[in-house]
This record gives sequence, C-alpha cells and structure tokens, in this order.
Amino acid sequence: MNQAALPKKIWSFSSKTDTISEINKPVVNEHSAALFVNNELWLTFICSPTDLEALAIGFLFGENVIMDLSEVDSIKLEEDASRILVNLRHPVAKPTHFHRTSTGYGVENKLNPPRLPADFRLRPGEVLDLYRQFLDQQELHEHVGGFHSAGLSDGISVPIMVEDLGRHNCVDKLTGLFLLQGRSFTPNILLLSGRISSEMVFKTFALGVPMIVSRTSPTALAVDCADEAGITLIGYLRGAQFDIYSHPERLQMEA
Repeated sequence: MNQAALPKKIWSFSSKTDTISEINKPVVNEHSAALFVNNELWLTFICSPTDLEALAIGFLFGENVIMDLSEVDSIKLEEDASRILVNLRHPVAKPTHFHRTSTGYGVENKLNPPRLPADFRLRPGEVLDLYRQFLDQQELHEHVGGFHSAGLSDGISVPIMVEDLGRHNCVDKLTGLFLLQGRSFTPNILLLSGRISSEMVFKTFALGVPMIVSRTSPTALAVDCADEAGITLIGYLRGAQFDIYSHPERLQMEA
C-alpha cells in the first residue's frame, strides 16, 4: 500500500535537555509516477503516491488535452504505482514542448477569455471562515509537515481537499477528484497553502473557478493572468487580514 509518509529513524536534539535522542518520525514519501497517454510516455510526476488517477485526469484537463471525463476510455494504475495508463477515446498528439520548473510540470498555456463572470461574491469574513475550514483539514501537514494542500469550495464549505508534496500536483489532484466525483457542486474558490503561480491561474481558469485564496503571495505573472481572466486573487491571508491582487469587486463589504 502506498503511503504519503513513511516512518524513519531520526535523531532529535533538544536544547532544553541538551541531549540527542533517537526517535521514529514520519517523513514525506517522494514518489515517481510516469504518465502514459494512449500507450505513449508523456512525463513523470514527482508526487505523493495518493490519488494518482485523479492527478492524471486533472493534469490532462488543466492542459486542455481533455474537456470532459467522457473523453477518457480507461485509466489504470500499475500495481507498484510507477505508471499511470490513460487511454482516451480519440487520438491525441503529445505536446512538442513541456516547460519544467522547480515547482511542477506543464505544457505551454494561453488564456482564452472571455473573463469569468463576477456574479459570485463573498464577504471578507466568509473568506476567512472558509480558509480556517481548509486549514482544519490539513492532516498530513499537521502531523508530518512538508506537504502542500489545495481545497475546492462552493463558497459555503470545502467538500474536496488534497495534500501532496508538490503545489501543482495538489491542483491537478483536486481537479481530477472533482471530475471523477461528477462535478457534484459549483466550484467557486480554489484554496491553496502555497505560492500562486501563473500555471495555477491557468488551471483555475480551465475549471471555471472565479477566486483563488492563499496564505502566501502570487507571482507578478500570476497577478497579470488573473486580472486578464477575471479571477479574484487573494494572498497573504494571515489572521484576520489579506491582500487582494485582482478583481476586488467580488468582495462584498458590509453596508
């Protein structure tokens, strides 16, 4: 069984007792999973070994390879979880160029507005409450550390939440689970634990989500992309305050 964290023997120093003691502690499990599409190797994910089928589906959707789950004929995970085998109902050419960064894998993306509608609105206090709900579900990060997380909210609760060692993997897994669960609610907010990159904005736009919230900052390119796409970008959510980088009109102030 694949585990997101593995027990390791480590040595812990305490300044209070001025001693080094041997303990067993869970450590983030780094896993490699190769994605095959129509029997062709596309790329290798470096990820946590959980929800790998969702990771593949979310990646293909976010990169506009598929527009709907009905395009997938089959998806199979090999026994050792080293390969994810996806067969589509139609031929598809492997992209000629992948861009790789220290934070994820992806193909070249372009936004194709129209912008997302501005009819979804929240009060600032509701944003804070939803983010607290999101943080309360971070079990792996709470007990192990070293994990990123992402949640999808309808504006009332956070029905889907995932954790992974990679920020971009979290968004892909979240998207994949949403599709595999039959789009059971309207996705209005993407909640993130880490930095917001332009690639995450592209993936959010593809899913039709009008708001992104994180406790850390976006990149300048992410702000530009969110502004173009009509996405409200909220960062540096700390305590009872946050910064709004684009489209503040979705924040409904008290009369």
